[in-house]
Amino acid sequence: MPGLPGDYTGDLMRTLSIAIVSLYALENNGVRHVAASLREEGFRVTEVYFKDWVNNRFPWPEEQEVLDLIELLRSRQVDVIGLSVRASAFHRMAKYLTERLRAALGVRIVWGGMHPTFLPEMCIEVADAISVGETDEIVKEFFVRLDEGVSVHDCPSFWVREGDTVYRNDVARLVELDDIPFRDFHTQDDKFHVEGGKVTVGDPFITNPEYTLLASRGCPYWTCTFCSNTLTKPLYEGKGSSFRIRSVENLIQEMEYATQLCTGIKVVRFDDEVFPIRQAWIEEFAEKWPKRVGLPFEVLVDPRMVRLEPMQLLKDAGLRAICMGIQANENVNQEFYNRHTTNQQILDAQSVFRKIGITASLQLIWDDPVSTEQDKDDLFHMIMELERPFELYLFGLTIYPNTHLARKLEREGRIAEHHIEGVNTHAFEQFRVDLSYPRPAADRRWLALLVLANKSFLPKDFIWKLYGNEAYKTDPDGLVQFAQAVNLLNMGGVAAEMTLRGEMTPLLLKRWVNFDSLVTM
Repeated sequence: MPGLPGDYTGDLMRTLSIAIVSLYALENNGVRHVAASLREEGFRVTEVYFKDWVNNRFPWPEEQEVLDLIELLRSRQVDVIGLSVRASAFHRMAKYLTERLRAALGVRIVWGGMHPTFLPEMCIEVADAISVGETDEIVKEFFVRLDEGVSVHDCPSFWVREGDTVYRNDVARLVELDDIPFRDFHTQDDKFHVEGGKVTVGDPFITNPEYTLLASRGCPYWTCTFCSNTLTKPLYEGKGSSFRIRSVENLIQEMEYATQLCTGIKVVRFDDEVFPIRQAWIEEFAEKWPKRVGLPFEVLVDPRMVRLEPMQLLKDAGLRAICMGIQANENVNQEFYNRHTTNQQILDAQSVFRKIGITASLQLIWDDPVSTEQDKDDLFHMIMELERPFELYLFGLTIYPNTHLARKLEREGRIAEHHIEGVNTHAFEQFRVDLSYPRPAADRRWLALLVLANKSFLPKDFIWKLYGNEAYKTDPDGLVQFAQAVNLLNMGGVAAEMTLRGEMTPLLLKRWVNFDSLVTM
């Protein structure tokens, strides 16, 4: 590997001092990649991780936290602040922080992340400039121009506001993933965590036992109407493939670097939309990973890609856990989500997971405005057909702005503007479905039954009796309370296993433990 990521080897140190601020995400790897790219270009970069989420909640910042952020940036003598606005639900908070920072420091503020890509017109009204789409490489050109006093009005992938004039530019070409610098962990005195009246020096994730990694970007199954890929893929028509895979060697080199510094890593979680199941790539990965990394890892897959041979190769290489999106029943998946999976593909995939001896985490989307009682009944029956054991995670449907789903639902009159993220903050309340959240009786019954469906210590005949109980259809409170208790018991077992493996941390406890607001598992 030619030098450490983020190391500057050029002749000219830049004068511009830049701060990149992550909102409510200590694991924000986009911030780390941008920071590493800018450091390689000779910039002095400050990474700030401002607050973190707590059990499905993103509490508004306290005044002292805002003052701490301002004072930190003032002490670092920053000239430009970049805010990572990764979701539209953060718009109001990002706007408030932008106004506070601008008033206190008088510096240029640039927004990046998925929200400016979704709603550039809205965001440029607040920020001085925004980045649209991927900017791993072009971000260097933008800040070099600022540093050298050259106009940024025509910089690709950026919109720039000067007074009442907005300069809008097309996105730059996509870069090869092997060309993107690794996140750098060898410098710690330029990274900070601001929360709860304290400013802590150092990367807040360097001691985390779970290391997140990307083997690819984009998705080969990009047509799901709820997904951001339906918006980002068209941006890059003629500018490179939106689905790209890193070379195995590049991936292994990152891990060899990271394990030297992040010495507490117990497991690697691949954050790909779907892990790249391509035979030659898998064979190379399965050969190199055990020899040169040797850590257990977790991946996310799609039912359409699951085959026994590659999954067995991954298991032999150290695969410990699998996440797979089910989303909904076959009818809703195909007619509403444009997701061309069948119930049989889901059942077959789970059968493969059982054959290789891995307990998969299966994911469902709830709170959609189209599923009928029959759809929910069909979904429950399909879940009950699955071979146990498996984990089951329920997520609330988040309607991202400008996606196919948002436009379709608005066109059909099923939702209003206030249901879309940016105005709505559904992701702050029901990113993971909470059994205590107020819902109609019928939905509370279905959720309770689904929570019970994967618990291997409950006989299926018993669950079917609960399903057939007519009283629970009108008053499911008793069923919900039972599901809460069973869910808590299951979560206790999971927590005990993680503790034994050395993977339970104060951060995880803070994020998930709240007995008044129990998320599904």
